[in-house]
Amino acid sequence: MMQDWAGWLLMLLSFGIVLMWKRVRSDTKVVHAIWFCIFFHHAVAFLNAYVGTVIGAGYDAFTFHKTGVELAALPEPEWYFTKGINVYTLSLGLFYRAFGASNILGEELSVLAFVMSCVVLVKLVDLLDLKRFRVGIILLFGLLPSAVIFRSVTLRESWQALFFLLTVYWAVRLWKRPGIFKFLFMLMSAYCMAVQHNGLKVYAVYLVVISVYWGVVSRKKGTSRALRFVKFLFAGLFITCVFVLAQKNGWFVDFGQALKGAAKIREYSITLDARAVYGVMLDTSSVLGLVKTIPIVFVQYMFAPFPWQVESVADIHVMLESLLRFLLLYFALSSWRRSSGKVRSCYNFLLLVTFGMEFVWALGTINWGTATRHHVPGYSVIVLLGAPGLILFMRKLHFKMFGCRKDNIMLLK
Repeated sequence: MMQDWAGWLLMLLSFGIVLMWKRVRSDTKVVHAIWFCIFFHHAVAFLNAYVGTVIGAGYDAFTFHKTGVELAALPEPEWYFTKGINVYTLSLGLFYRAFGASNILGEELSVLAFVMSCVVLVKLVDLLDLKRFRVGIILLFGLLPSAVIFRSVTLRESWQALFFLLTVYWAVRLWKRPGIFKFLFMLMSAYCMAVQHNGLKVYAVYLVVISVYWGVVSRKKGTSRALRFVKFLFAGLFITCVFVLAQKNGWFVDFGQALKGAAKIREYSITLDARAVYGVMLDTSSVLGLVKTIPIVFVQYMFAPFPWQVESVADIHVMLESLLRFLLLYFALSSWRRSSGKVRSCYNFLLLVTFGMEFVWALGTINWGTATRHHVPGYSVIVLLGAPGLILFMRKLHFKMFGCRKDNIMLLK
């Protein structure tokens, strides 16, 4: 317990970190909602550290922690990547070296990433004029059971979610008012997300390209033709540089290579997993095969297990989360269909980047157990888009659980 002091200190400080931002602390209900979510994350971290392994926090979480402990015990800090060592485990090793090799510290670092995600989400909600729904969005984001577990142990998902949300936040800021610092912060966030996972390296290239095009080129109102040409030229040169650098570093592969690689991963994974596999293979032998199998792979990844696939209590829980995700996407698409102008443009961007991330994960995921982890990074934007419609629908059914404040809303006009 003595070597756990840093983890316990971080646990206490996490409640105060929320108050560092005026936009957050100015709304007592939002602060209480975040604290409520933080409490459950701390509870999972405590149980996993001192009572027993929490369901879903098994082999991978233990491996990351163990590798971090081994790195911390080396005579000199490890600064380069070898097999089994990535940015996350290197970071754990550095923190363990500085403050002591403690499982609760590693878990509380994940909770810290969740706390920062809540702050970014609140700021993004304000940017999109959705203040009316802030509390509901925070609760839906912070209390999803599987996400609470994966964001509270020594796994990368919490940091992946934070940097994805930060990239989206800076992209929206860039779209509203272009600036070089916003552009650089967006690039830094995308890079930090990319180094968390090999699949995210490929996705980060896509995300940066979409963000630059939307944030710079799509702003036509109030600009001259000459300025638009300069913006288009700048965006084109930058996107070309992104592709060249990404390909040089092995981060960029063409669509055909990505599909073939995903098919091999799926073939290998299906030999390892027995029960929760949804059993859909990716046919890369022809264009017709891709057209037939890609939609099925994506739907299975997003919504499995279906009722006829349920075999245990754990499957029921995953099915209920899939139902919630379906409802959020339904209301997000419904709001997108009714929107127009700048609102439609914002919806287009957010839906494109969210579905893009889910598509990348879908290609390499073969079972709904792993899928619940891979849904964590993109879940925040799904909640952001779908929660307002879901909350309004629930209010129509006279469920008065989210309050009755009246504020301006952007995405539902």
